[in-house]
Order: sequence, then structure tokens, then C-alpha cells
Amino acid sequence: MNTIHSLINQPSLLKNISHHLSDALAIIQNVKGKMIFTYINATMQRVYGDLEGCALDDLYCEAKRHHIEETMERSENHRNHLVESSERSPNPFQISYSIQSVEVGETYLLYIKMESAQMMELIEEKERQRIESESRYESVVETSPDSIFLHDEEDRIIYVNQAGMDLLGAEKAVELLGQDIKKFLYNEPYEDVRKRLNTLLSGGYVKGPIERQLQKLDGSIMDVELHGGLVEYHQIKAVQTICRNISERRKQQHQLKEMAYHDQLTNIPNRRYFFEKLEDELKRVNHQDSILALLFFDLDNFKQINDRYGHQIGDELLVIFTKRLSQGLRKTDMLSRLGGDEFVILLSDLADTNHPRKVADRMLDRVLQPIHLQGCEIEISVSIGVSIYPEHGMDQGELLTKADRALYKAKENGRSCVSVYTYGS
Repeated sequence: MNTIHSLINQPSLLKNISHHLSDALAIIQNVKGKMIFTYINATMQRVYGDLEGCALDDLYCEAKRHHIEETMERSENHRNHLVESSERSPNPFQISYSIQSVEVGETYLLYIKMESAQMMELIEEKERQRIESESRYESVVETSPDSIFLHDEEDRIIYVNQAGMDLLGAEKAVELLGQDIKKFLYNEPYEDVRKRLNTLLSGGYVKGPIERQLQKLDGSIMDVELHGGLVEYHQIKAVQTICRNISERRKQQHQLKEMAYHDQLTNIPNRRYFFEKLEDELKRVNHQDSILALLFFDLDNFKQINDRYGHQIGDELLVIFTKRLSQGLRKTDMLSRLGGDEFVILLSDLADTNHPRKVADRMLDRVLQPIHLQGCEIEISVSIGVSIYPEHGMDQGELLTKADRALYKAKENGRSCVSVYTYGS
């Protein structure tokens, strides 16, 4: 008994002794009222599968479980039993065996002795079933239109189907087999990927699918959608990744977003984009000692230009006007068309409150130059209203109202001029 107790408390020694046994051996412990397999040798694994960490509750119905538990608790030798393999097995079978059970506290050493011929027959049958299962798996995935990869716990690719080779630009599987999956992740934080893989390998659930970027063998980049799951392949745990190229979908999504957020005529940010950007900037500068400003632009005589020259000339004029406004802007500034002949510039991260007026004056000089279209010289008049954060307001509504008032003040002052909001105006 002391020898058995010593073995149970020395897992490495027990593993070395039992690894090559032709008989099945397991350690079962009572953990919070559940009988848990805490160790099985190679023979037990070949016959029953990987039971470590499993409970008898998960493997057998109540009647069978009680029979096995009673057998262990009596700690006696029993011969010529006939039992079925676990009910979770895809191919249940029956075995006759002699069983010895030794109790050490809450721990049981279960020793199952079977006839050699019977053991070999069972192992050969399970091996045949495994090979057939893997053959069916490869037959299915090889013809799948989805790109399918299997990789082991060390992130090495151990299987790839034809679609997977095509996806990454490989002519033969050997170009990918054994490669580390990190090689194909483009500009992606590997820690997040590793965390998901560890969860899968430990039998956990990961929310999916996820979207990432992969780099092909030729260096080109593509957007992909990844679905992950745990499988057994050649008797090892592997992560199966189904990979779909979504580059075209991403491109279409980007085009739709561009259409939703940009003015179709001038191709600059539209009203919707401007208001979202302004809200984001106000949240940002609220936590910083920073200044921003709004410059409202209005073409004073645009209706007359449309009436005299036609809408085509009017549209061409707006495009040229937009290009002039864009000149000299910093990357942090944003020009938007609110609609019709109304434009606004959002100036961010300004050094002082005098800067917006200087920018507006330069803009006015630039845009007042005559525009030549289809042999016509067109004179334009522009009024500009300016409001400044935080001097004229702390939120979107205040700043927009103040800039609009300043704009109309500029019109009252004779047009073609700049007006910075002042209280009482």
C-alpha cells in the first residue's frame, strides 16, 4: 500500500513505470464529490481516448457509473466483467477484463488487465477507425471552397487544403507545412491571436469569426475572416482555421463609407462626417489645453452665377473653389461641404486665438481671385465667419451658432470679408 501511495504522489515516476504497460491504468480522484480521471497511461488512452480531466458523470449513465464506483470502493479484484466503452465514444465497443482497484484516501488506482489478443484487436480497430475518420476529413476539406489550415500547439501548420494553398500563393503544400502561422499575420498583435489559440487548445470557446490581415508568400496583403475550432488530427490536438478572403467585401464597405461620408461633387468630407469629427475633437480637446476654431464660408453671389451660367458651370466653380480652400491646410485641419455653397474648415491644435483670423485672411485673398471657366471670367464674393473654442463656446451647438452669427456679420459688413465672433454681435 505504501508503494502505491508513493507512486500516486509521484506522477513522473508513475508515468515512467506505466507508460509501456500493455494493461490499462488510471488514477481517479474524488474532487468535490465527482470522480475525476487525473492520470491515464498510454494503453488506457488508446482504448478509451483522452480521459484526463473527465468525470465519470460525463462518460456513463448513472447506473453504469454507480457500478464502476462500487467496484473501486470495494478495492477488490474482480474478473471477467463485460462493459461497454464510454457513451461519448463515436464507436462504442465491449470488453471483458479483470480489474483491480486500490483506494488511497480519496484517490483510486484502477488497473485493468485484458487479454493480449483482445487488446491488440481493440487497438487495431480504434486505429482503423481513426485512419478512416482522418481520411474522410481530408476528403471533405480537400474539396472545400474554403481555405482550411490545421496547426499544432506550437503554431506550426500541419495541414492545408488546396484552397488554402491558393489563398497564400503556394504551388505545393510543402511550401506551407511546418511554417509558423505568425509569418502570415500582417501587422497584427500576436498576443491577441495567441490568447484565442490557447483558449481553443484548452477546449474553451472563442467568439468568432474575427477579421484580420494576412500576407501571402509574394508579400501582398489581403483581408480575411477567420473561424477557429479544435480538432484531433494524427492523434494530436490541432486548431482548425477556416479562412475566407474578404478583401473585395472590405473594398466595397470602404467605398460605401466613402460615399456616406464624402460629398459626391467635391470629394471632401460632407456634413455628416464634419459633425462626427467635430464631436470627436471637442471630446479630445476637453482633456487638453488646446484651441480649435470653425471657419464658415459662404459664396455670396452663387445663386446669380448659377442663374447666369447654368448649373454645370456652377458645379465646376464649386470644385475649383474647394481646391483653393484646400491649399495650405495642415493634415490636422478638415475642410467640409455642408451643402450648396456653404463650407466649413475645422482648425485643430492652434497655438493661440489669433491664428484662426490669420488663416481666414489668407483664405480670403486666395479664393477672391477670378475663376475662368469655358471662356468666362467669373468674379466671386466670399464671406467668412469664425468661432473659437473655448473662447466662444464649449460644445458643438455653441460654436456652430457663434460661427453662423459671425458669418452674417461679415455679410452685413459688405461681404468679401472675415468676421470673428464677438459677444453682443
